[in-house]
Amino acid sequence: MLLPADTSAMKQLVEGFIQQLQDATQLAAHTPVAFSGLQRYNNVVLAGMGSSGLAADLIRSYVADKLTVPVLVHKSYDAPAFIGPDTLFIAISFSGNTEETLTAMRAALKKEAALACVTSGGEMRRMAQENELPHLFLPGKPEVARASLGYTLVAILYLLHYAGLLDDTFKTELAQSVTLLEEQQGSIKVQASVLASAFHSKLPVLYVSHTVAPVARRFQQQLNTNAKQLAHIGIVPEINHNELEARQFPDQLFSQLAMLQVFTAYDHPRVRRSMHLSKPLLKEKAGEVMTLEAVGATMLEQTFYLIHLFDWVSVYLAKLNQVDPTTIPTIHHLKEKLSRD
Repeated sequence: MLLPADTSAMKQLVEGFIQQLQDATQLAAHTPVAFSGLQRYNNVVLAGMGSSGLAADLIRSYVADKLTVPVLVHKSYDAPAFIGPDTLFIAISFSGNTEETLTAMRAALKKEAALACVTSGGEMRRMAQENELPHLFLPGKPEVARASLGYTLVAILYLLHYAGLLDDTFKTELAQSVTLLEEQQGSIKVQASVLASAFHSKLPVLYVSHTVAPVARRFQQQLNTNAKQLAHIGIVPEINHNELEARQFPDQLFSQLAMLQVFTAYDHPRVRRSMHLSKPLLKEKAGEVMTLEAVGATMLEQTFYLIHLFDWVSVYLAKLNQVDPTTIPTIHHLKEKLSRD
């Protein structure tokens, strides 16, 4: 029999997300970051793993209609072949010791890319200081990097701004996001508790538009690490060409699914229409299909709203599962074994 797990530490971290956004904004806005000359970049690479890579995904989605150069998220060793002096390469590692990102950062240095970094310390901080790279150093504890997403997101936005690629609009949207979360905090917790109960002892399945696909990945990762629970995500319209047909086998699985469709104001009208049309098809096999509409006037507000809501879901579900959301022993075990190779 499982003993009740202490979720208070992670609850405190999730509760502090709003203050984290405020602190991150103050830190980034008052830290002088200088990029060399008036360099023009032909492409941007955001390199990171885990929660840092997820932050990169979220930023790429947000700036898709704002930046006039392509943005690539890199989640592996080495560096893409196209990287060169006209590339802005932003390395992101909360701990500063992420093996894959450090390897890619060194490769980018050899290719003479314009480097910048976001980190709280470690080897990345040493490299940034040694090579006099533009950087934003973050506060926080590396062992719970996933609970410091606000710091990382704000830092990347400001680095893109300081590099001359992103205008001031995001600053207003950040402030509005904080206000929204403060106003919605009570209802967010209530809604999160309801969703956690619905997901308990089930396999959560989340369907979202490609526009907010990184939010779905955040949901999945938080349930994996905090609640120690499997989850599945489907991105629309891609699933209309494959997964939607998978409604037959294994038949016994469907009674164990808890499906949730998430809508935002930034979904393409055809995507929204297809999600509505697919709902009765999903219900035929899985029974109830829940729906959720994101709150907020801008894409950034709706993104932060969903992130905060799903973070609370992961904590409440951890309590129902009677597990400690702060510890990730299996991940640490793998990293320890890899470090010996």
